[in-house]
Amino acid sequence: MKKLPKHRASDISDTGIHLRVFSADGIQHTPVDYAHQDDYYMFGFIESGECDIHIDFNSYRLTAHCAALVLPGQVHSFVQATGLNAYILMIDSAFIEENSKRSFEQYTLGTQTVELSPEQQTELTSLFTILAGKLAQTSKHPQTLALHLSLAIIDIIGEAITSKQTAHSLPQRYVEHTITFRNLLKQHVEHSHSPSYYARMMNISLMYLNEAVKGTTGFSVSQNIQYEIVTRAKRSLIYTSKSVKEIAQELGFEDYAYFTRLFSKTAGISPTDFRKNHK
Repeated sequence: MKKLPKHRASDISDTGIHLRVFSADGIQHTPVDYAHQDDYYMFGFIESGECDIHIDFNSYRLTAHCAALVLPGQVHSFVQATGLNAYILMIDSAFIEENSKRSFEQYTLGTQTVELSPEQQTELTSLFTILAGKLAQTSKHPQTLALHLSLAIIDIIGEAITSKQTAHSLPQRYVEHTITFRNLLKQHVEHSHSPSYYARMMNISLMYLNEAVKGTTGFSVSQNIQYEIVTRAKRSLIYTSKSVKEIAQELGFEDYAYFTRLFSKTAGISPTDFRKNHK
């Protein structure tokens, strides 16, 4: 049975900020190639080359001049790279403003990557280079500067994300309702799989909730619920020795056969075969 490591900000840095630099010549850091979770945010910038990563069982190819975002709690791993020159900023969530957190959460409902303009690429290259130098110093003053540099990097990536969101603008109330629904779903999915349950908790009609969620994510409330169930089931199938029946019960299914059908339909493979394929 595999174990799912959980990395904490306090384990990687005393300041809540850590930078990894990857170069095509193999010098400096090597990627973390095993699946794991973090309790901090990760912001990646691909200067040149490309790499493949997995985030919550979805595959992404990152190419030159793009940025990537990984939220706390997402299961992710590095797969492979070609000619990779890149930076990854790891930063404690305490440093991220609430408005930015909501924006990042909204964006990652659809994707984890964003294309950067030439100006943004130049700015990020300069900031990451300076940040690497400041973090190599030990005095308190450079560490304070490192925080400001890190926040500037996050602002630039946030700017790129905001421009993408504006290009596909939705009513702000749709976005707010979707984020609220997703947060409630994470808290209550083991107790209820009913779309109307979440609509009642939010004091809005199911029709309106479905309109908001589908408009924001491209998927209905029911599909979002199924995705959350299957994602959690996949984690348990890989990283625990619990039986499929036990996993079904933990996720609120009394009917084990129904859970198996739902998983198979959503994932395109049975729970048993999924586990075998990931041993």
